[in-house]
Amino acid sequence: MRSRTQLVLLCSTFALLLSVAPVALARGSKPVTEPGKYKSWGPDIDEVEILKTFKTADYDRIVVLPFDTSSTPLPDPKDRSYDTIKSVLASYTDTFTEAFRSELKAKAKVEQASTAPHTARTLIVRGAVDDMSPGSRAKRYLVGYGAGAAGSKIHGEIVDAKSGDVLVRFTQERRSGGTFKFGGGNDAQVMRDSVHAEAQDVAHMLDVF
Repeated sequence: MRSRTQLVLLCSTFALLLSVAPVALARGSKPVTEPGKYKSWGPDIDEVEILKTFKTADYDRIVVLPFDTSSTPLPDPKDRSYDTIKSVLASYTDTFTEAFRSELKAKAKVEQASTAPHTARTLIVRGAVDDMSPGSRAKRYLVGYGAGAAGSKIHGEIVDAKSGDVLVRFTQERRSGGTFKFGGGNDAQVMRDSVHAEAQDVAHMLDVF
């Protein structure tokens, strides 16, 4: 009876280890690049699903398509943050591409396009903005330590342009507390900081492959 109980416990422990293995591997010093779903992947990414293996070095062009902001929640038009959020969303793709281009270590040329190309040796970055929040400048200024932070959340895909195959899906959220900005930074500045951080994270992700 005792040996049977020990065997059951051993099997249960083994099953538990298997269930958390992808997460554990994702948090290691060398990020997993094999197909699977992972959380806290690599240095920066909240959630990633790798559908196909690939090498970024095999591509010499990366095209960023306009991020979809049509479903991003907005405050009441009478809210003082409404116009600021709309402005940041309108320039989201430009802001993202600027930071992505400067952070990427791969030698691929980075550009924007309004429609998806179908050329060989080209990767596409596309996605949607799930949330954009201005936080509170008063809290950033008076409290600090992350209080009143602005933030942004996105989900996106990395696609092989030639085949149209989705290689990677990811979800990422970043917050910015306006550190080193006068008075905690105005809302537009701090929201754009969170966009820059997201773009840098995606660049880091591609540099892993």
